[in-house]
Amino acid sequence: MLNFFISTIAFSLAMYGLNQYFDARELASTRSRTMIVMVAATLVSIGAGMAIDQLDGEAELHKNDPSLTDVVKSGDPLKIAKALVGFN
Repeated sequence: MLNFFISTIAFSLAMYGLNQYFDARELASTRSRTMIVMVAATLVSIGAGMAIDQLDGEAELHKNDPSLTDVVKSGDPLKIAKALVGFN
């Protein structure tokens, strides 16, 4: 849950900062500029979320989970459904 909040805050700050930077350079607000800002803010948000996962230790939680092919080969429909939905 901490990951979600930090990523959301990082996205908002990156959007604001990049828009201010481009406004200071007097670049016109076009669709290209908007897409560049959104993609860059998304990458910052993903990076912040990954950093929080590494610091919080959540990245190690799913290290020993079975792969999807192992679950499908087992033939258990409940395990397959849980794997597809994301519950383990």
